[in-house]
Amino acid sequence: MADFDFSELDRLAADLGKVADTAGPFINSAIQGTSVRVKKAAQKTAGSGNRRWRALPSAIDYEVTVFQGFGSSVIKSEIGYNKDEDAGKLGNIREFGNSRVAPHNDLVNAVDANKDDFVKGLSKALSDAEKKAGL
Repeated sequence: MADFDFSELDRLAADLGKVADTAGPFINSAIQGTSVRVKKAAQKTAGSGNRRWRALPSAIDYEVTVFQGFGSSVIKSEIGYNKDEDAGKLGNIREFGNSRVAPHNDLVNAVDANKDDFVKGLSKALSDAEKKAGL
Protein backbone atom coordinates (compact mmCIF):
# COMPACT_ATOMS: atom_id res chain seq x y z
CA MET A 1 0.00 0.00 0.00
CA ALA A 2 1.37 3.42 -0.99
CA ASP A 3 1.92 6.18 1.52
CA PHE A 4 0.69 9.63 0.57
CA ASP A 5 1.82 12.90 2.11
CA PHE A 6 -1.20 15.13 2.58
CA SER A 7 0.59 17.73 4.71
CA GLU A 8 0.61 20.38 1.96
CA LEU A 9 -3.08 19.81 1.28
CA ASP A 10 -3.79 20.08 5.00
CA ARG A 11 -1.85 23.39 5.15
CA LEU A 12 -3.77 24.69 2.13
CA ALA A 13 -7.09 23.81 3.76
CA ALA A 14 -6.01 25.55 6.97
CA ASP A 15 -4.89 28.63 5.01
CA LEU A 16 -8.17 28.80 3.12
CA GLY A 17 -9.98 28.62 6.45
CA LYS A 18 -7.98 31.66 7.63
CA VAL A 19 -8.98 33.57 4.49
CA ALA A 20 -12.65 32.72 5.07
CA ASP A 21 -12.35 33.91 8.67
CA THR A 22 -10.93 37.30 7.60
CA ALA A 23 -12.85 37.91 4.34
CA GLY A 24 -16.20 39.10 5.72
CA PRO A 25 -15.35 42.75 6.47
CA PHE A 26 -13.53 43.12 3.16
CA ILE A 27 -16.43 41.65 1.19
CA ASN A 28 -18.87 43.84 3.13
CA SER A 29 -16.79 46.88 2.17
CA ALA A 30 -16.83 45.86 -1.52
CA ILE A 31 -20.60 45.41 -1.44
CA GLN A 32 -21.11 48.74 0.35
CA GLY A 33 -18.94 50.54 -2.23
CA THR A 34 -20.70 49.03 -5.22
CA SER A 35 -24.11 49.71 -3.66
CA VAL A 36 -23.27 53.40 -3.34
CA ARG A 37 -22.08 53.54 -6.97
CA VAL A 38 -25.22 51.77 -8.23
CA LYS A 39 -27.42 54.11 -6.18
CA LYS A 40 -25.66 57.22 -7.55
CA ALA A 41 -25.76 55.94 -11.15
CA ALA A 42 -29.51 55.26 -10.88
CA GLN A 43 -30.10 58.65 -9.27
CA LYS A 44 -28.44 60.37 -12.26
CA THR A 45 -31.04 59.04 -14.69
CA ALA A 46 -34.15 58.47 -12.54
CA GLY A 47 -35.17 62.13 -12.50
CA SER A 48 -34.85 62.67 -16.24
CA GLY A 49 -37.65 63.11 -18.72
CA ASN A 50 -41.04 64.15 -17.43
CA ARG A 51 -41.42 66.55 -14.47
CA ARG A 52 -43.24 63.88 -12.46
CA TRP A 53 -39.92 62.02 -12.04
CA ARG A 54 -37.87 64.89 -10.62
CA ALA A 55 -38.26 63.75 -6.97
CA LEU A 56 -37.40 60.11 -7.68
CA PRO A 57 -33.60 60.32 -7.25
CA SER A 58 -33.97 61.22 -3.57
CA ALA A 59 -36.12 58.12 -3.02
CA ILE A 60 -33.42 55.69 -4.21
CA ASP A 61 -31.50 54.12 -1.37
CA TYR A 62 -29.84 50.88 -0.42
CA GLU A 63 -29.59 48.60 2.56
CA VAL A 64 -26.87 46.05 3.25
CA THR A 65 -27.75 43.24 5.64
CA VAL A 66 -25.46 40.62 7.11
CA PHE A 67 -26.49 37.27 8.54
CA GLN A 68 -24.18 34.84 10.29
CA GLY A 69 -25.36 31.54 11.59
CA PHE A 70 -25.75 27.85 10.96
CA GLY A 71 -22.16 27.67 9.69
CA SER A 72 -22.55 30.29 6.97
CA SER A 73 -22.53 34.01 6.36
CA VAL A 74 -24.70 36.00 3.96
CA ILE A 75 -24.19 39.61 2.89
CA LYS A 76 -27.04 41.06 0.87
CA SER A 77 -27.60 44.47 -0.68
CA GLU A 78 -31.01 45.77 -1.75
CA ILE A 79 -30.98 48.88 -3.92
CA GLY A 80 -34.20 50.52 -4.98
CA TYR A 81 -36.94 53.02 -4.40
CA ASN A 82 -37.88 53.60 -0.79
CA LYS A 83 -41.65 53.13 -0.79
CA ASP A 84 -41.92 54.92 2.56
CA GLU A 85 -41.20 58.18 0.73
CA ASP A 86 -43.92 59.71 -1.42
CA ALA A 87 -41.68 59.89 -4.48
CA GLY A 88 -40.62 56.27 -4.03
CA LYS A 89 -44.17 55.10 -4.65
CA LEU A 90 -43.70 55.99 -8.33
CA GLY A 91 -40.46 54.03 -8.54
CA ASN A 92 -41.93 50.78 -9.85
CA ILE A 93 -43.78 52.65 -12.59
CA ARG A 94 -40.57 54.44 -13.61
CA GLU A 95 -38.51 51.25 -13.53
CA PHE A 96 -40.91 48.68 -14.98
CA GLY A 97 -43.47 50.84 -16.77
CA ASN A 98 -47.21 50.33 -17.09
CA SER A 99 -49.82 50.61 -19.84
CA ARG A 100 -49.06 54.33 -20.32
CA VAL A 101 -45.38 54.59 -19.34
CA ALA A 102 -42.49 52.76 -20.96
CA PRO A 103 -40.00 51.10 -18.60
CA HIS A 104 -36.87 53.17 -17.95
CA ASN A 105 -34.73 50.49 -16.27
CA ASP A 106 -32.67 53.02 -14.29
CA LEU A 107 -31.78 50.52 -11.58
CA VAL A 108 -31.13 47.63 -13.97
CA ASN A 109 -28.88 49.83 -16.12
CA ALA A 110 -27.02 51.09 -13.04
CA VAL A 111 -26.35 47.54 -11.86
CA ASP A 112 -25.18 46.55 -15.34
CA ALA A 113 -22.86 49.57 -15.54
CA ASN A 114 -21.25 48.64 -12.20
CA LYS A 115 -20.89 44.87 -12.50
CA ASP A 116 -17.23 45.00 -13.57
CA ASP A 117 -16.47 47.26 -10.61
CA PHE A 118 -18.23 44.79 -8.32
CA VAL A 119 -16.10 41.88 -9.58
CA LYS A 120 -12.97 44.01 -9.20
CA GLY A 121 -14.00 44.96 -5.64
CA LEU A 122 -14.60 41.33 -4.66
CA SER A 123 -11.23 40.31 -6.11
CA LYS A 124 -9.54 43.04 -4.08
CA ALA A 125 -11.50 42.01 -0.98
CA LEU A 126 -10.28 38.43 -1.26
CA SER A 127 -6.72 39.59 -1.92
CA ASP A 128 -6.87 41.80 1.19
CA ALA A 129 -8.23 38.88 3.22
CA GLU A 130 -5.35 36.70 2.02
CA LYS A 131 -2.85 39.37 3.09
CA LYS A 132 -4.49 39.71 6.49
CA ALA A 133 -4.33 35.92 6.89
CA GLY A 134 -0.61 36.08 6.13
CA LEU A 135 -0.77 34.40 2.74
